[in-house]
Amino acid sequence: MTANIMVWAALIAVLLLIFFYISRPLTNEEVAALAALRRSKDIRAYYSFDNREYTANPSFKKMMNPNGQMYVVNDPLWKFPAIAAALLKGKKHEWIIIGFEKNKRIHKMWTNKGYNNSSVDILFSPEQLVDIAKEDDYCSVLIFHNHPNSNPNRYDCSMASNQDMSTARKFAKTLNAKGINLLEFICERGQHYEYYLS
Repeated sequence: MTANIMVWAALIAVLLLIFFYISRPLTNEEVAALAALRRSKDIRAYYSFDNREYTANPSFKKMMNPNGQMYVVNDPLWKFPAIAAALLKGKKHEWIIIGFEKNKRIHKMWTNKGYNNSSVDILFSPEQLVDIAKEDDYCSVLIFHNHPNSNPNRYDCSMASNQDMSTARKFAKTLNAKGINLLEFICERGQHYEYYLS
């Protein structure tokens, strides 16, 4: 009988310890960790994308200005990376597409062609991208570029290069300082691969 009472007493003591531990106020470190986790989940929920492959409008794809042009569009954020990947599919030169987003919609899109099949430059400085984004209160800039693949059976061109990462960090520093989010993607064979989110 005493053994049962001692087991019950120990169980109650453990439950009381658990109750008091759970009901105690969180420490500053625990609050910060919980906030970071929630923020990360909210960001991922906002920036969740369709991974299916789309077919681009062939006439629009053909008329994309290689020297650079801004287009007015009205595409949902969740679908836009797949649209950009479709536009870049099969391009023999590197191209860049920049989407400007607010309220989960892309309203403006810039495209330009690179000089060759191995490099492309953003024809805007980070400060110019900030000016364009602030002009219409965009909260995010999405940048896509393709890596033409001469032999898809042998090479995987879906990974960011060191230069890609360096450029992303440079642009993020300026955009983030002005409250603008930056996402960067590589597109290969109609698929988009996010490699930077800041």
